[in-house]
Amino acid sequence: MEMTKVRPVKNKLKVWSVAVLCVTFLTASFLSPALEQKAEAAGEQKPFPQQVNYTGITKPNHVTQTQLNSDVASYYNSWKSSYLKNDLSSLPGGYYIKGNITGGADGYKPLGSSEGQGYGMVITALMAGYDTNAKTIYDGLFKTARAYKSSANGNLMGWVVADAKAAQGHFDSATDGDVDIAYSLILAHYQWGSTGTINYLAEAKKMITDGIKVSNVTTNNRLNLGDWDEKNALNTRPSDWMLSHLRAFYEVTGDQTWLNVINNLYSVYTSFSASYSPNTGLISDFVVGNPPQPAPRNFLDEFPETDEYNYNASRVPLRIVMDYGLYGDTRGKAIADKMATWIKGKTGGNPDNIKDGYKLNGAVTGSASGSEGVFVAPLIAAATSNSSNQAWINAGWDWMKSHKTGYYSDSFSLLNMLFISGNWWKPVAGGSPDTQAPSVPGNLTVTGKTASSVSLSWNASTDNVGVTSYEVYNGATLAASVPGTSATVSGLSASTTYTFTVKAKDAAGNQSGVSNTTTATTNNGPTQPTNLALNKAGVSSSNETTSVGAAKAFDGNATTRWASVEGADPQWIYVDLGATKNINRVKLNWEAAYAKGYKIQVSTDSASPSNWTDVYSTTTGNGAIDDLTITAQDARYVRMYGTVRGTSYGYSLYEFEVYGTDVTR
Repeated sequence: MEMTKVRPVKNKLKVWSVAVLCVTFLTASFLSPALEQKAEAAGEQKPFPQQVNYTGITKPNHVTQTQLNSDVASYYNSWKSSYLKNDLSSLPGGYYIKGNITGGADGYKPLGSSEGQGYGMVITALMAGYDTNAKTIYDGLFKTARAYKSSANGNLMGWVVADAKAAQGHFDSATDGDVDIAYSLILAHYQWGSTGTINYLAEAKKMITDGIKVSNVTTNNRLNLGDWDEKNALNTRPSDWMLSHLRAFYEVTGDQTWLNVINNLYSVYTSFSASYSPNTGLISDFVVGNPPQPAPRNFLDEFPETDEYNYNASRVPLRIVMDYGLYGDTRGKAIADKMATWIKGKTGGNPDNIKDGYKLNGAVTGSASGSEGVFVAPLIAAATSNSSNQAWINAGWDWMKSHKTGYYSDSFSLLNMLFISGNWWKPVAGGSPDTQAPSVPGNLTVTGKTASSVSLSWNASTDNVGVTSYEVYNGATLAASVPGTSATVSGLSASTTYTFTVKAKDAAGNQSGVSNTTTATTNNGPTQPTNLALNKAGVSSSNETTSVGAAKAFDGNATTRWASVEGADPQWIYVDLGATKNINRVKLNWEAAYAKGYKIQVSTDSASPSNWTDVYSTTTGNGAIDDLTITAQDARYVRMYGTVRGTSYGYSLYEFEVYGTDVTR
């Protein structure tokens, strides 16, 4: 994890967010909540209420759809009068969403953020038709987003709105605001068309491709934190993982990148949850490293709870369940179901018992005097993925419609209400569910084999929305599911013949026909290499705590680790193989606190090591899994000698493995 600068993330409001923001009410009167007739003042194609019913999604059933629509309209009226502003003396006609930020504003008086701008633009596009002034408001919000462009990438928005000409173009970006803004432009295209003063679709494509893809999609198919962050960064914020937004990006650009990002983010979530939240499905405010793990506390020096499910991650359940609701991806349903089951049990079925902060195992850390909408509403939305949650959904709706505490919670509660009521429509022509299956994958071919694996490749399928995965079958058994057009099926027996086929699958679960069949016979089995360091004695220069001692790097468990004290160079750890062996390979599985500069050293001393010989050295370590081939040589002791830390922390290894000949010399 490397970053060129620290950007305080601006949307974490703790107990102080309960305080009511000082706001000036707009002079425009509230709009009537009477919804029987849809206003179409600006030629809206999807005027509120749309009241869509999506397959697999359960709405509140204790009130009518008309009442759900009225509740949304009433909440919108309150939100609009409290937070929608157009009083910028430095930008006449520019609208913004009034909200507080965390972090410094370089001496400017902050009025709002790109995050709020994104919320406002999505909400306004969805409420158009009910609000007869929506197009004027939306265009004014877009004017502000463009005027306050990022200082790093002018296709994105700077993260702070301040009433000063010099603030326009002064700040760099934050990923979440830009993803929402770009998505809202797609909504605007399908709401009003793109032949007017603003070509919404062209602006969306420009922002998606020249802005977000260029600056925020990392080389490892994650989303970084802003255009100030590195393109190879492993740090990412799960509340930025707006999966249905990214799917809409794919639909308007045809760029496979967005499906690759979606598939990778699901993989990151699955790996993270398996290790840290198997019973809750929760994820931390920030995720770092590979394999993915919670960020350290006080990550980016903004607030302590960055390793918890807190005021950032609280938004994740909506982002996850929407990918299931709008696009039918069952991976989203699996996560949402786990979260809903956990929170219902945790609260005894009462949404008012939801707290503003949890450890990943579900332990309460929140301390606000009352429940916050940004925590409650998304966990109600997650429950819509399963009809067994009907009573919880009903109770949650009643809670949401009557709770207002401030810009952040109110804005996100309104977004949840739009989805739960069926008024967040899918931004495609017609908005109907996808029922078209992908084409059949072609030319399935064996590209390689070992004693225990077979590698395969095939030609890509096509789909009207987009192929999300390929399922590889070993006979009738599903052997692998991958996003690309190649796979390696492992865990096979030596000298055995296997038969393989492939099917393509899209986000809605539509599956193609079966590819051609191919067969392969695995090779004769070689002797498997032995980790000579497994469960051997380890010694280290220091340990951060007793729970992360040297032995943890040699226990064969990739979830435990050795960690040195922080902020000191050099540090080292070595293993005693018990006797002299002939070694030729060392494998280091780094935690986020890695070595940028280090050496591998060996010693053949019989009692304790004192004479070390360098066998490998680097100054460009990047924190990945380092699998190092070295010249075969005798060694009893093998040491990692860290000279330059890659982070401000210490050195930390999940596993330190040594391979060679298991014969005493």
